[in-house]
Amino acid sequence: MASSDAGPGGAPREQPGMPASVLRSWDEAEARLFPLVMAQPELYQQALGAVRQLLGRLRGTCPDLPALLAAHELGGELLAGAEVPEVPGVSPALIAAAACATRYRELVALLAARGRLEALARAREQGLPWTVAEENGEAERAPYLPYQRVEAEPGTGRAVIVSIGPDETLSRAVYRLDAAQIDLASGALQIGDALGTYLDPQECTAALRQTQSRPA
Repeated sequence: MASSDAGPGGAPREQPGMPASVLRSWDEAEARLFPLVMAQPELYQQALGAVRQLLGRLRGTCPDLPALLAAHELGGELLAGAEVPEVPGVSPALIAAAACATRYRELVALLAARGRLEALARAREQGLPWTVAEENGEAERAPYLPYQRVEAEPGTGRAVIVSIGPDETLSRAVYRLDAAQIDLASGALQIGDALGTYLDPQECTAALRQTQSRPA
């Protein structure tokens, strides 16, 4: 099974209060580092080592998004504060932004996992057989904007991912079901086998209910 704590399309979910300009700057930093893999592999390995070293420090000092934003404001000075040596030819600010981007994805995953566990706990208290453990996007705006929700069995964590996206012509909605499992200890979402794709939303709903009615 693959693990997924990303939003629709595989991208990390944008969290409320996170400036879009900051997220873009982090994306750009990683995009600028990647070409070094082919052009200067030794330099890339040095840069990657510095990113990982700084990331280790951020894990201890940035337990939440506000703390990460505050660290981001320091830019390249983050390296000196964390005693991370600079990499010749690579801007310290670039290293700092790449480390912040990775820590952001980790925090998004932690928040998503926590939300799933809270949803399952509420459903168990209410005695519900299945519940929506997570939802991203608006079904009414699909397929022009991607949509995804996770329906789960509170007692076992067995789940089905329902997603809506465009077809190859970008003119029709495609409904997709994937098996999944929520870890009841960590809240991590493990994606399993594809269950089917549908053009008819009612057919998709019927297949979803049939899957949910089967014994675990």
